[in-house]
Amino acid sequence: MTAYGDDAAALFERYRTPAPPETTDGDRSLAAAAERRRVAVSPDGIEVESYLWRPETASERPPVLLVHGWASRATHLAGIVRALNRAGRACLGFDAPAHGESPGTATSMPQVIRSMRAVVAAHGPVDAVVGHSFGGMAAGLAFAERPEPGVPLSAGALALVAAPSRIDSMTLRFLRGEGLPDDRLAGLHRVLRDDFGYDAADFDLVRVADRLPARLLIAHDAGDPEMPIADAERLTAARPDAEFLRTERFGHLRILFAKPVLQALVRLIGS
Repeated sequence: MTAYGDDAAALFERYRTPAPPETTDGDRSLAAAAERRRVAVSPDGIEVESYLWRPETASERPPVLLVHGWASRATHLAGIVRALNRAGRACLGFDAPAHGESPGTATSMPQVIRSMRAVVAAHGPVDAVVGHSFGGMAAGLAFAERPEPGVPLSAGALALVAAPSRIDSMTLRFLRGEGLPDDRLAGLHRVLRDDFGYDAADFDLVRVADRLPARLLIAHDAGDPEMPIADAERLTAARPDAEFLRTERFGHLRILFAKPVLQALVRLIGS
């Protein structure tokens, strides 16, 4: 129990409990087209569902790892799967704990990072990583040993789509969605530190910017109502060598199907 009371602990529990993702016939069809495998995540004692989508004419290069966002699922990255498959690239995805077909009711970014590493260890090396929103930040942090120690991810390219660059952006998004004042952020970060042993300041892509792959794409929509484009801009300032793709009128979700973004991903990753 946190030293800051039941209220902060209960709020943090809501914070780490995702809403069930929407599942359409399209999601089910895309899942059925994949090679599926359950992957054990150590030391968590859980399993996550993984998906491998192979193109008709496959490249000999390793697959591209896809990491979905909060309250989402791997099949929500359908536009990216199809674009990369058309370019001859295999795609490896997984449902994060408590998401999609993976069991559980609550999860955290460290657990998603451990899951990501476990999926790669089970399937073999990946050539590139694409992460959306929460999944983008988790993907970036997985290349470093902070905040989650362990064997870092290794890949030649990384694309961050509509991703926050620091935990404050995600926490404020949650609080505003709950109709709560921004000053509750400090209490949630205290629970993170005292009950889970993590420093909120370590959940920051700028602090690990030098660990991210040399080929880096940062794509963000100017009018994203969920993740401010300022997050993408601050990471771009830390990595001026990155390709920064600013879009208009695609928001937080339609950006996943936006032609300029899909074209940039194919260019970044190659065939």
